[in-house]
Amino acid sequence: MAHLSPNHAKRIAAYARGLKELRLLTPHDFAVLDAMLWTLREPGHAELEPKYADIARKAGVKRDAAINAVKKLVQFGLLTKTKQWVIVQWGRARGNLTARQRPNLYVFTSFPLESAPPSASTEVDILVSRVERQIVREQANSPLERALAAMANRGGFTFPA
Repeated sequence: MAHLSPNHAKRIAAYARGLKELRLLTPHDFAVLDAMLWTLREPGHAELEPKYADIARKAGVKRDAAINAVKKLVQFGLLTKTKQWVIVQWGRARGNLTARQRPNLYVFTSFPLESAPPSASTEVDILVSRVERQIVREQANSPLERALAAMANRGGFTFPA
């Protein structure tokens, strides 16, 4: 079970607000994130399992808008989405099996900035540090970062490398 501190949740909301100001998220997308972050998620938990209908109702949007918003939030790296299935026995003597989909599992991602710097006292801490640096490198080369850099260049701004 992943933990999500109130400060981390505020950072996620601030990041999403920035995406909205850049018009990369619509107000409906932001409403979906806000509902998932503050209403549908249990305090302290990073994961949640709402149905799309529940997300839409809490955010005040149509179900299709909620589905599209979740796709965008996953693309921007704010959420991870995992489909969940349950195996159901049916028929005479329950000899047949079928799979039914459960609500998706969503987990708010932890940005490397949220992590405490490792104390290189153990091999595990060193490995975690290497993985975090790799994540930072991958995020720096994400489609979002490239798009933001291109927009900044057009506006005459520069990003530090």
